[in-house]
Formats: sequence, structure tokens, C-alpha cells
Amino acid sequence: MSVFAPFPLALGFILYGRAKGVMIGILGMVLSFIFASMIYRDLTLFGFYVGVFIFAFGISEIARRGISPVKGLVSFGLGFIILISASFYSVIKSENTSVEQFVLLQLEKNKGKLAEYKKMIEQSSDENSIEVLQLLDRPDLIAKSMIESLPSYFFIGVFLMLWFNMFLVLKSRRLLLSGQDYPYSEKNLLNFKVPFGYVIPLSLGLVLAVWGDKLGFENAELLGGIIIVCLGVFYFFQGFGVFSDLLNFLGIVGFFRTLIVMFVLFMDKGSYLIAAAGLFDNWFDFRKYFVKPKIED
Repeated sequence: MSVFAPFPLALGFILYGRAKGVMIGILGMVLSFIFASMIYRDLTLFGFYVGVFIFAFGISEIARRGISPVKGLVSFGLGFIILISASFYSVIKSENTSVEQFVLLQLEKNKGKLAEYKKMIEQSSDENSIEVLQLLDRPDLIAKSMIESLPSYFFIGVFLMLWFNMFLVLKSRRLLLSGQDYPYSEKNLLNFKVPFGYVIPLSLGLVLAVWGDKLGFENAELLGGIIIVCLGVFYFFQGFGVFSDLLNFLGIVGFFRTLIVMFVLFMDKGSYLIAAAGLFDNWFDFRKYFVKPKIED
């Protein structure tokens, strides 16, 4: 549930103002630092909370200033990713090392935790445990896997957190501040539509991912996969809007609707189906089929 952590703080900014919101946020930051350093002896929790605070403030400012949720979400998300990437690059440069060496160093520092994780896997009956154990004995392979996968996961994580929390904030703002004029609602996010021109870089990514090894470009397959995943998250948003309209058309509401949404999202490959629906919506415009015929008197 940590993906929804920015929501209550962002709502606090909107309902009670920036000053009180910042005070609560700083208090939470102090508490998370105390818990992380003294109890867990790991600052990951504190680092995550700092990110939550930044997300909450950004989302609240988009809502308070009346900025288009879609434009605000994309601009803020890309800005955050660029800032973090630039900070990471400056750290790498300052230590005069490579990304792979930096990751290997961090793995070496966390050797104790990896050993504990290895013991836990050894006691597991999971059918993939042998492969995981073999991987844990090869720090170089772990570093390679992390370098290849983390950029995509980071990109997806940022925009998923922003989208879901922006959706909740807009819905809550409409319900709690219904007397105030505001031009946007959660429907703006459900009507998210990726510009048709983005099909071109998506096609390029697909070509690199499938035939990259035959084109002679170094890391072509990796680059193609990153392009597909990063653009796929936006098509997921578009597909989720189509899926929501389908449920409206079928008259599915309430708790049963929530169950269906959660089942589809967490089923194996469910998110891929949603993203595929968003992609093909550019050609088929599925929403035009979700119109109930008028019944004449």
C-alpha cells in the first residue's frame, strides 16, 4: 500500500494550506529518520519518505494552481526523473567510478543482508529458489540485472505513484470541496490519451527489442525494452480509462467493481492487457462502442 502514501499528505496540503502541510511533512520526515536510523538501521525508509513528501507537494500544487492534471503529471514526473538521474550521475562522477562498480560496491556493503536473504531462500520451497541462489552467488550478475532493470522500474514506479495519487486527490477534492469552482476532476485522468505520434518510437523500441542483436547495435535489445516499458506505462493509463468506461457501460459499480479492477490489475499479464487496450484504442476508439441505445417512448 506504500504506493498510496503521498495521497493523505497531498490532501493535507490542499485542505489545510502549504504551511501546515509542510510542518506535518517535516514532522513525518524526522520520525522516519529516527525509525530508519535507530530501529531499522537502514535509511531506505527515510529516502522513500522524502520521495513521498516531494510527490505529495507536487501533486497538491498541480491541484491548487488549477494546472491540467495530465500535463502537470507528465511534466512533474519527467522533471523528478531527470533530477534523480542527474543527481545519481553526479555521484558516480564525483567518486570517479562506473555504474557497475558503484552497484558492486553497494552490494558489498550490504553483504550481510544478502546472506540473510540467501538463508531465507535456502529454506524456501519455491521452484525458482535454485536459480535465485545461483544468482546471489554472482554479484556481477546481480549488478548487471539491476542496471538493466532499474531504469524501467524507476520510470514505471514514478508515474504509477503520481497517477494513482493524483486520481485520489482529484476525486477527494471534488467531494470535499464541491462548493469551489475547479475545472478538473478524476475524469481528466481517465480520459488520458497518448498522442498518436508516439506509436513511432514505440515501433522503434519493438524493432530494437526483437531484432536488436541482428542490427549490430550494442545494447540494442536493452534500449528497445526500456522504450517499450516507458511508453507502455502511458498506454496503460489510456487503457485503464477505456476499462473504466467499459465497467460503466456494463453497469458494474461499488465493491464488485473494485474487486474486478483489482483482479485484472494483479492477474498475471493483466497490466499488459490494459496497456494493449490503450495502444489499440488509437485505431479502434473503443469508447464509441460503449454507448447505450436510447429507448424511445
